[in-house]
Amino acid sequence: MTLATSRPLAWSDLHGGRERWVVSGTFQVGSADYQTELRNEAELARFLDFLLAAPMKPATSRMYLHLSIYPLRPERYASNLRLQFDMQRQVAAAVLLAINRAHDQVLSWMTAGEGRRRDDREVVLAHDSWNEHETLFQPGSFITIPDLRRIVTEWAFGDVVPPLAVRWVDAPGIGWL
Repeated sequence: MTLATSRPLAWSDLHGGRERWVVSGTFQVGSADYQTELRNEAELARFLDFLLAAPMKPATSRMYLHLSIYPLRPERYASNLRLQFDMQRQVAAAVLLAINRAHDQVLSWMTAGEGRRRDDREVVLAHDSWNEHETLFQPGSFITIPDLRRIVTEWAFGDVVPPLAVRWVDAPGIGWL
């Protein structure tokens, strides 16, 4: 069942401590695929610098928060963050899923931002590049690039979900990891 909640939840309430968690991600820019594993904020900041400097707009980026136990199995995932951005127009959007295993729930949110622009109709951002035409972000979900950096960092290393850096709205119907 996919739900959302109107208030932030502590990660500790959903999954206990975070001492063995790691952030991983899959990113595609042009024909190159990148996979990364990030263990601290400095590594994440360097990686975001790299991703945001890509010479062309990347496909939807997929990030995962999971236990650092291998082999990685679906039951070890705690959360998924999918995001896309347009550096030329300085906008981004994201969807976030968090698993509440105690209640057998997948909680889902979408950014709700102040990143709207006059040329919003020219901006195409999606939360699933494979089904882009079916998963477009609406302009009301656009946030700024600095906000995107903040939510990724808060999601990866913060104490609550969804991150407090921006406003979030329910995202019913999004239940994939």
